[in-house]
Amino acid sequence: MLRVFVSGVVDAPAEKVWPVIRRSDAAADWLPFVKSSLIEDGGDPTRVGCVRVLTQTNGEVLREVLVALSDAKHFYSYTFVSSPVPVRNHRTTLRVLPITDGDRSYVEWLSRFEIAPEHETQLVELMNRNFLNDLRSLAERFRNES
Repeated sequence: MLRVFVSGVVDAPAEKVWPVIRRSDAAADWLPFVKSSLIEDGGDPTRVGCVRVLTQTNGEVLREVLVALSDAKHFYSYTFVSSPVPVRNHRTTLRVLPITDGDRSYVEWLSRFEIAPEHETQLVELMNRNFLNDLRSLAERFRNES
């Protein structure tokens, strides 16, 4: 099983960062590559089992199901329902943790999946780059608020 792990620091407390990312339909608000993020049935975007439809700026569409969410622990996990990315046994978790030295947050993004060996290198590099850019975009959002 392959693993992609990216982390970063956001200059805002976890109590401010978590509400920005916790809703499945909020991805378009903070992910630069997402054009829209809609909940399929129009239901609660924090309900485990809801399916979000992400339309990327390049036109590709992903459907992801929320499989776990904890407001107490500031994390959520999702997996693909359908995706142009040819992975199997996929699960991604996004977590926000407080940094006790200052009003900052540690944000981590972990994805585990299986993929055909010929696609491994390309996908891992792409996910690392995208996740890192996404975390930098999130950090910039809070930098602009201060």
